[in-house]
Amino acid sequence: MSDQPDFDPKDFRKLLKQIGESADARTVFGETVVSGDRAVIPVARVHHKGGGGFGGAGGAAHVCTPECPPECDGGHAEEGYGSGMGLGYSVSAEPVGVIEITSDGVWWNPTVDVNRLAVIGVAAGAAIAVLVALGRALRR
Repeated sequence: MSDQPDFDPKDFRKLLKQIGESADARTVFGETVVSGDRAVIPVARVHHKGGGGFGGAGGAAHVCTPECPPECDGGHAEEGYGSGMGLGYSVSAEPVGVIEITSDGVWWNPTVDVNRLAVIGVAAGAAIAVLVALGRALRR
């Protein structure tokens, strides 16, 4: 006898679908903005990551006997019996730019990721420092 609710795979698929639909450029950064003859559409890069698992082990469910304490309801299991389910999911989003539409045409305007540029600059500076140090060491 188990006090855990039955798991229906349809519910799991429905949940994943709802999560997937909830993370797009529109829900993360806003709707398309229209002003006069100009429309600006936000564009995002959305990452979905997830995993899950099921578990279980052998053993029969405990049946209450006269030796059991009064609070025994027969719903617990003998030692070594178990089961379980786990689910983890992550959604992250970052802006990549906007599409601008006017009567004169359509333009792509990428966003500038200052943090990424800073990391690249630091990495390039470190690489140059290592090369200079190696060059000096080899000259000696």
